[in-house]
Amino acid sequence: MALIPKRNFTLQEDAVEKEARIRETMLWVRLAVTFNLLYQEIKKDLANEDLTFAQLDILVCLNRTRGLPLTEVADRLLVTGGNVTGIVDRMEKAGLVLRQRDNKDRRIVWARLTEKGYAIYRQLMPRYIETMQKVNAYLMPAEKKELMRLLKKLGTGVRKKNPLPDEH
Repeated sequence: MALIPKRNFTLQEDAVEKEARIRETMLWVRLAVTFNLLYQEIKKDLANEDLTFAQLDILVCLNRTRGLPLTEVADRLLVTGGNVTGIVDRMEKAGLVLRQRDNKDRRIVWARLTEKGYAIYRQLMPRYIETMQKVNAYLMPAEKKELMRLLKKLGTGVRKKNPLPDEH
């Protein structure tokens, strides 16, 4: 077995490589810190409503539709089916969501908001939107659009490379 000779880096090449690694790491750190700051802001509002962030995600997702199969809810929220099942269990017990088997394919389980679920959604959305407007006020409209584009591109790339465990 032949050994590959170790490449000798010049000090300048080594510094450039080190700087690139630091930039890559700092991108992730800034993204994570920013997410955590936003998450904490939303969590403060939700604590008063006895609702979790994941439950809010599902309320928002289901409000846009007349219901969705649980697998599609999981796909839209980028989580596993098992995760959605547990959250929907708790939401169903709280009277926010109703589960129904599909009439044509009994393997498919649909989640739909109940009247109480819609009422909670309508109650929370103005405060949620206000919180997001305050947070987003730091960006200009063009910056918001660019950030959305970049985050979508990043998310799509990561998801292609590392699909969720129960995706085919």
